[in-house]
Amino acid sequence: MFHRRRSDVEPEQAADFRPRAALALETAPRRDPHARLLDAMIETVASRGYDRTTVSRVLWNAGLEEAVFSEHFHDKHDCFRQAVDELICRGERAALELFGGEAPWCERVRLGLESLLSTLAENPNGARVLFVEMLAAGPAASERQRAVLALFASLVEQGRLDSPNAEHLPSFTSEAIVGGIASIVHRRVLRGETAELPSLHADLTYFALLPYLDHERALEVAGLSET
Repeated sequence: MFHRRRSDVEPEQAADFRPRAALALETAPRRDPHARLLDAMIETVASRGYDRTTVSRVLWNAGLEEAVFSEHFHDKHDCFRQAVDELICRGERAALELFGGEAPWCERVRLGLESLLSTLAENPNGARVLFVEMLAAGPAASERQRAVLALFASLVEQGRLDSPNAEHLPSFTSEAIVGGIASIVHRRVLRGETAELPSLHADLTYFALLPYLDHERALEVAGLSET
């Protein structure tokens, strides 16, 4: 899937490249072309959808020539794979660092969700790609998404170690929690409500903690109060 070199350039858009490239050099700081193409891929897929994204449009958004793309990627799929992997790896590193710390597990969950929701709200293009467009990008993208959800489930599963409810929890509890949160985020992003994701923080924290803690403790950590 990622080993065939080809061009998706649309001939009718070829004339667009040089003016855009010149404008980019005048108005934007010089950056590594590889990074510019990854950013442009995320931007393009978020606005046009994966199926309607072409190399020519990515180049237009990056302000680069077709030859530059061929130096870094085999094709559209290769560029998309690398762009998504960069986004996901940032989240994975942040989560592993947080859960490797000394804070209590419930606090790690609270902070992790806060960071995730804030980051997605600040990067709506990335959120759209990760929670919507990856579903249309083929088996490899779907498998990468499943792998990162499995990682987050394993971090949530750490709560079983000290949970008074451990013996009563189904084996798939953490998987259900992570899948439920991902589904909620997916719907909000799909409806264009990405900026509102941080407002879900307290409720999602309570949802994630409740199976492992008692009701009162989950409310306390989530910052909720009963009315």
